[in-house]
Amino acid sequence: MSTMQLPKIGTIAGINDAGSYRQGPIPGLGGPFETAAEFFRAWSAKVKCSLSQDQLKEAAGSFANELSASASCFKQLVNDLAGGLSIHNDGPFPLCHGDVGHNNIIFDDKYRLLDVIDWEGAFAGPWEISGEFPLTLSIVPPVMDVPWNYDENGLPKDAKDRQRLVDREEYIAMVADGERRRGLVEGYSLSLALRDSKRQYLASAMRLYQREVVIPMSMPLSGFQSVFLASVARPSDRLAVGIRMRDAKTRVG
Repeated sequence: MSTMQLPKIGTIAGINDAGSYRQGPIPGLGGPFETAAEFFRAWSAKVKCSLSQDQLKEAAGSFANELSASASCFKQLVNDLAGGLSIHNDGPFPLCHGDVGHNNIIFDDKYRLLDVIDWEGAFAGPWEISGEFPLTLSIVPPVMDVPWNYDENGLPKDAKDRQRLVDREEYIAMVADGERRRGLVEGYSLSLALRDSKRQYLASAMRLYQREVVIPMSMPLSGFQSVFLASVARPSDRLAVGIRMRDAKTRVG
């Protein structure tokens, strides 16, 4: 999909007489957008956290106010850093499926790809959005997670999460091999986007912000910015404290 690229960020609204694609707005965000920065600023302005204040209070108890403040901090940072978040601010932009997971991919009994379904959420987007791993391999960005989920070497304690890291490396290797076989060896590519964890985590953070209770932990602002820009900030700058609850969606029902 990453080789299918369009001049703007937006949905595919139709086909022009000349055969080119006509692009339309992204539901809830607007557009089409000329640059990635415009997209990120629109996301910051229009997207809301997946849980209401009452749901946050029920799920987080005494941490609710800190979660709410941290969520606001996250959106503001996306807006403030929008101009430098993407590896390519200008188009063309790769096609994003919007919900890539095993539930939307059809294989035959010999594991040969037959079809990809559920395209209603597809749009051309920044490389950082296109370069997110399939949901089957999704993890919470470590800098957004609680520290007690990791061992002294910084590896996840959860066996499933550790296996996902292994599976991710195999997935990147397969993507890179496919790119080589197709002669896609110049310019920016999907395999490079997947390897760029600092920017790749941006897509995960944005998705989790909308769908899960995953909010930045207390940490230096420089650490948070490094996920997106690998930039240096004053060590004294800090984000509001937040927590992650893996079972929060079940608890708030």
